[in-house]
Amino acid sequence: MVRYKRNEAREWARENMRGLANVVIPSYTLDLKRLNEKGIRHDIRKEIEYGFWGTLLVAETAVTLPEYQQFIQWAHDEAGGKLVLIHQAIFNTLEENIEAVRMAEQEGCELALLGYPINFYATTNQQIYDYTEKFCEATRLGVILFPVPHWGFERVHPAGMAPELIKQMVNDIPNIVCIKA
Repeated sequence: MVRYKRNEAREWARENMRGLANVVIPSYTLDLKRLNEKGIRHDIRKEIEYGFWGTLLVAETAVTLPEYQQFIQWAHDEAGGKLVLIHQAIFNTLEENIEAVRMAEQEGCELALLGYPINFYATTNQQIYDYTEKFCEATRLGVILFPVPHWGFERVHPAGMAPELIKQMVNDIPNIVCIKA
């Protein structure tokens, strides 16, 4: 469970984010009908064995919310507190991402990597800000910004996320803890 309050996220991050975080992609059974519990648990044990500090639980593999919840549960159980779990907020809508992050909080994730839905077509900094703020307000998890070309924000600013936009979000939104770049 989350070991800090929303307004303590940055302090927690400064004290605890040390080392490397890797990724775990949910594996499936041979018939592709179910998640592969043994494979997922194996991957989490390897993350710990190799000394990673945390791991991103990948959600951009057409996994359903119930499957993703099971994925987090198995990862959390197998990690046994030895690995920080990072939720990937990359579902289809803001509402679905809010539902997913709240579930991720309950199941043991301690951070969220914020993505934007493929159909989110921002044309202004304000639209990016508003989406980000709504997501961050809905969770107490520390949020990692991820300004990459996937989102198509270069139509708004050549850097994807304008430096002044990032500065504004960091100033206004207390649970933004870092940027993955």
